[in-house]
Amino acid sequence: MSRTGVKRVLVLDQDPDFLNQLSQGFSNEPYELLLATTVDQGLRLLGEAHPDLLVVDSSLQPALQATLRANSRTGLPPILVTLQGHDPEEEAVLEAFERGADDLACKPVSVAWLKTRFRIWLSRSGRFRKPS
Repeated sequence: MSRTGVKRVLVLDQDPDFLNQLSQGFSNEPYELLLATTVDQGLRLLGEAHPDLLVVDSSLQPALQATLRANSRTGLPPILVTLQGHDPEEEAVLEAFERGADDLACKPVSVAWLKTRFRIWLSRSGRFRKPS
């Protein structure tokens, strides 16, 4: 369990190498990193841990959003969606935003870049919204 007042980042991704990279790269950060490889795990952690930021692989975003809408979940943290490739197709980018993304990252992505994005979003946390 986390310490009181500690910010939490939930990462939902099926790529074990990406999750391992995050686990190692974020071990000394002042927030708790929660990792999930399935939508079910992600939903469980979302309900239990109430993260301040949600990072979702684009391949899992549709199932996650559909489940959240079906369950009428009311407050969602900001959502950063990860896409494959440095130059994703415009359609994939637009689709991610239509499904509720607040920000995008293209994999492979550096730990330094993610730390900066996480720091920015966590400084804005507290602004929750309904699922789209």
